[in-house]
Amino acid sequence: MRSIFKIITSLLVFQSLVFGVGTQFLAIPHNSMELVLGVNPTINLIATKPMLTASYGNWLGEIKVSSFGYNRKAYGGSTGLDVRYIALNDIELRSERPTDEPLAVYGATAIALDGKYNRLIPKGIIGIKIRYISLQLFDESSTGYAMDIGLQHNINKKFTIGFSLLNFGKMSKLYKEEPKLPIRMIAGSTYNFSINEVNYSNYIALEKSTLTDGMILRVGEVIKWNKLQLLIGTQFSDNTASISGGFGIKLGSYQIGYAIQYGSQLLGIPQIVDISVILP
Repeated sequence: MRSIFKIITSLLVFQSLVFGVGTQFLAIPHNSMELVLGVNPTINLIATKPMLTASYGNWLGEIKVSSFGYNRKAYGGSTGLDVRYIALNDIELRSERPTDEPLAVYGATAIALDGKYNRLIPKGIIGIKIRYISLQLFDESSTGYAMDIGLQHNINKKFTIGFSLLNFGKMSKLYKEEPKLPIRMIAGSTYNFSINEVNYSNYIALEKSTLTDGMILRVGEVIKWNKLQLLIGTQFSDNTASISGGFGIKLGSYQIGYAIQYGSQLLGIPQIVDISVILP
């Protein structure tokens, strides 16, 4: 029985590393904008009206991704609550000998609950998130807490720079070891300009993460015209490259977005659709 449990544990760790249902799920994009542009510390907004957001999609390895959020103006800035749920179902445990039926079928899930606060400062925005994390892998579980901090500085009306430190915290033991949080340090900039009635925002970000050995470079652009927007982005690291695209449309108080990504890792095609609603 002990050997079977060891096999199960090793497979679960393997699944979490490959597919991101360990603490690596914290690096999965929240919405269509993030899927295309990645995390860019210059994309911080102060809510002027209450807003509900929801997104659903697929990540690498057929992982299902869902998130919900609520943001409103409060305490001299913007407060919010985000919930993210990740699931990988129908994982089969099989022995080395080929069999018709698996030894067991199980699933892996992860939940992150974020409380956040952004506040305007002279020529910029400062933001903080406090996060509760829960992992469930077969019959083992782990919980923990993490924090994000970010700073956005407006050089002028067109040029903005920013810096973020993500997932700084601690987890409880999962079986015998504490899951390691994916610490991410990101620096980025944005340049905005307009031609006639079309607005262009060019984004660039450089990330150092415990998930990869080298640096990750992201370059993207958002084109807005009237109630439409187009999203284009690329991402490069030592071992992988990807290209992403998407669009958004605003219909009164509603905004709908969609994004898709093609990468060199050949583990699936991530897609996310989201909707936001401005409340009275």
